[in-house]
Amino acid sequence: MMTTNQYKIAVLLALGLLWGGILAWEWLTVEEPVRVPLANVSGPVSTSRVARGTVDGLHVQLDLLAAARTQREMTFTQPRNIFAPPRLDDSGSAHANKPEFDPESEQGLRQQEVLAGLAQFHYLGFVRMEGRWRKRSELAVLTKNDDLHVVRTGETVEDHVVVKAITQESVTLQDRQSRVEHTVLLSEEAPVQP
Repeated sequence: MMTTNQYKIAVLLALGLLWGGILAWEWLTVEEPVRVPLANVSGPVSTSRVARGTVDGLHVQLDLLAAARTQREMTFTQPRNIFAPPRLDDSGSAHANKPEFDPESEQGLRQQEVLAGLAQFHYLGFVRMEGRWRKRSELAVLTKNDDLHVVRTGETVEDHVVVKAITQESVTLQDRQSRVEHTVLLSEEAPVQP
């Protein structure tokens, strides 16, 4: 009588012989692939072979040389540095934050009014609180007319202006209704009081 281990070994040998026989049979019956030279069976006949065979020497393509020369002589503009701080225009506000709008339309006039209201804010200072328990520890000191505001990122000023970002150089303000953003740069001088 066979034990279970002997039975397992006998089944394994039988399966191995079966697979070996199938592999040998496939190996012996496989045919070698037919070797046929490549030819253009469908599609238009290539004219480049015919042209190369009839030309005795080299052929210079002058139009390609002229195109390469004009491409080499083109002047390229300096790429814009996306990591540079935004440039300032004459009003002291960031040039990159001015949205494109049509000043004649009603929406354009509304955006101009909102920008004029946001431009009245002055950024006087930046305060960083040293404390690990506070995540938003940067404070900005803003003024508008005679009002003084000490704000953090995400706070609302005058019920319609949200402080989007605070850095040491600037504060980004956004009007809640129109979603117009304006960056106020750090003022070196106190605002002129009327």
